Amino acid sequence: MESPLIVLASGENYEGFLAIDSLLNSTSSGGVRIAPDLMLEEVCDLAREMTMKFSLFRLPRGGAKAGLRIAREVGPRERRLALESFGKKIGPIVRAGLYNPGMDMNCGPADLQAIYAGAGIPIGRPTDTSLFTAIGASNALLGCVEALGWQIPATVAIDGFGSVGGHLARILPPSHFRITAISTIEGAISNPAGFSHEQLHQRQAEFGDGIVRHLEGTSIPNAELLTISADFLVPSARTRTITETVAQGIRARAVVPVANAPYRDGAALALHARGVICLPGYLCNAGGVFGSSMADSGIPVGDVERFFESSYRRMIRTLVERCDKRRLSPVVVVDDLATREAEGRTERLQEDSFARKVYKRIAWRFPRTVKKREMWKRCHEALVALEADVSRVGE
Repeated sequence: MESPLIVLASGENYEGFLAIDSLLNSTSSGGVRIAPDLMLEEVCDLAREMTMKFSLFRLPRGGAKAGLRIAREVGPRERRLALESFGKKIGPIVRAGLYNPGMDMNCGPADLQAIYAGAGIPIGRPTDTSLFTAIGASNALLGCVEALGWQIPATVAIDGFGSVGGHLARILPPSHFRITAISTIEGAISNPAGFSHEQLHQRQAEFGDGIVRHLEGTSIPNAELLTISADFLVPSARTRTITETVAQGIRARAVVPVANAPYRDGAALALHARGVICLPGYLCNAGGVFGSSMADSGIPVGDVERFFESSYRRMIRTLVERCDKRRLSPVVVVDDLATREAEGRTERLQEDSFARKVYKRIAWRFPRTVKKREMWKRCHEALVALEADVSRVGE
């Protein structure tokens, strides 16, 4: 793997990073992460995950990620100025189309607008990618339950109950899942009887990260949530939270991450050796880019949901069934598929160059209609191809 292109930027109240891991069609995409202790290593890990995600799902763009280290005590005005300053410094790259910033942890719509404003590109309200991430993750959980035939409702522990977690609480059917533990940066809480999904959604809207102080249950250390007894552990916070040491203490039956790059080297294999089913983060959270790309092209949210409920969930079910039957690690299998796809992308781009020229001529005359149909066709074909790949696992 070649080293990513790194851009460093700093100013009043912030330090910023941009890592472009790969380019395809002379462009790349990835969210902007904001955290007080963010390190360049984390941004590079995330950029690589974006390359793997786009490759696996045949989305025609390279992988990148940006991040800012901003202290929590920085006020709203100073925060916006910091974001605008960062946007101005990476502006030439953004305006050239080499990197397209998106939302990520602690970077909401207003934050993204500030970055683009600094880059000299006014935008409207961005698509809520966290909603589509949750749509994908919920179907990944449902696909696992269907593949494994587990008794329902299955119990779920969510490490990092943020915007995606809030959507999950609203989307996951209570008949199939009972959320028994959550954590935020302000603490963790467990309740074996489960929290009301509606209450979780409402309390988060009212108290944000302080939700853990306004629920009935037992307060626990954040680190303990990773090893709590549950059917599913859903890591939704930072990268590399599951180390080999943590893996030895995990009592969940399956790990279905929302977070990118959740495993440190050796952790997924250690869990697999213990019989814990692990899925890659970029497989489970793909709704953030896959679903939002469909919505941005004009496909209604309801149609996106039905697409994930059918094609995507079926692909997850096939993957888990094949890997479970053959005692294979889904993380290893999917990593191999994504790497193989990434290595062959340049060659296919050359083969498709004439078709792309034709598409651009048509799209110029009927931009929205053509874009919608082309995106639906591309997404459908990508899922069909991926399901065909996973159906051959172990052969």
